[in-house]
Amino acid sequence: MKFLSIAIKDLKEILRDRRGFFFILLFPMLLIVVFGFAFGGSGGNTPHNLAIINYDQGSELNNQSVNFGNNLTQMLENAKYSNSNVYLFNVTQPSESTADQQLKQEKIDAELIIPQNFSQATVSLINNTILETTNPLSTGSSMNSNITSTLIIRGDTGSMNFGTTQGILVGILSQYKDGVVTSTQNSVRGTPGAQPTEYLSSTVEPIAGTANFTTFDFQAPGLIVFAIILLATTIATSLTRETERGTLARLKLSKMRGFDLLFGAMIPWSLVVVAQVVILLIVAKAIGFSWQGGINSILLAIFVGVIGGIASISLAMIIASFAKNDRQAANLGTLIAVPTSFLAGAFFQLPQASIGTFLGQSFQIYDILPWTHTIDALRTILTYGGGWNDISYQVGLSVLLTIILFVIGVAVFSRTRLRAES
Repeated sequence: MKFLSIAIKDLKEILRDRRGFFFILLFPMLLIVVFGFAFGGSGGNTPHNLAIINYDQGSELNNQSVNFGNNLTQMLENAKYSNSNVYLFNVTQPSESTADQQLKQEKIDAELIIPQNFSQATVSLINNTILETTNPLSTGSSMNSNITSTLIIRGDTGSMNFGTTQGILVGILSQYKDGVVTSTQNSVRGTPGAQPTEYLSSTVEPIAGTANFTTFDFQAPGLIVFAIILLATTIATSLTRETERGTLARLKLSKMRGFDLLFGAMIPWSLVVVAQVVILLIVAKAIGFSWQGGINSILLAIFVGVIGGIASISLAMIIASFAKNDRQAANLGTLIAVPTSFLAGAFFQLPQASIGTFLGQSFQIYDILPWTHTIDALRTILTYGGGWNDISYQVGLSVLLTIILFVIGVAVFSRTRLRAES
């Protein structure tokens, strides 16, 4: 049971180094707070800021004055997300020059310019629809002047907010045109229904429990795993320091095996991982993370986090095997841990890079990293409210890859640091 003595020794050293211990917990907490405030309000059912410049001069329809530009503006103002009281747009009607300036200052997401002949073109569409409905064989008529009108959607094409707003507007304008045609046809045929009040209907089908899903809800589990991966730097530094201080040399004189040292070190650092998962989840929840599930999800998250922690310990052993001193271990650890976090998908969704299938699942090139599956499992548990059946594949792969990494870490560390002196 020598590994217990090693575990107690390491745990005492971790707690004595208060500055380092608080850095382990405090730095990830600061990241959670920063990402929470930066991305907590993006991606959910939030109104898009839209400026409408209406130049429409109106037209005549059935001897009555009409202004379809005003009609479209009102519809956009009243449009809401499906099954929600949240409006699709925050609509303002400034001058075109003011709207252009607001676009440059990113105060609005897009501007919609309605041209002068919009009503005339709509009346032309209605007349043409009437003609085709009453006389399908007709190819033209003096009552239809075939006036066309182009609405302009202006914005920063490099902006994600503009891309989203543009997509919604294009869909709505297409529905508006189809609605005019359908309403006219039903009016001519005497068929009830299909009134313009439904032109702006929109269907949103969020994953259960995530109707107000934000970018931060996607990122929070990844940030927890980033903190776990970053532990590799601290652990590698600690292992290297043991060599510098001669602790390993003294331990090698005893009958201690490599298993005792490494398994003993794994216990206290696993406890640190447990603390990280719980504390960071509390902080994330406090600043708006939409945590799904109850106490079972926390227990599952801790279990998954510990697996990721063991993978980080294994990585730390490999780093410590090649570092000459603790400073070099810290630099090398950071150099490896940060890119690994990005490759595992801790911060952003990764592009598809499939290299085959495994157990009927698409296997991405990033899936060779155990933390990729740790992140996927935590997102499934904490963001989407999934259970064990939903994460069994990710956990299985994570365990398998962690075992492989641990065996490599033990072999390399034992060969370079625990081999008896000749």
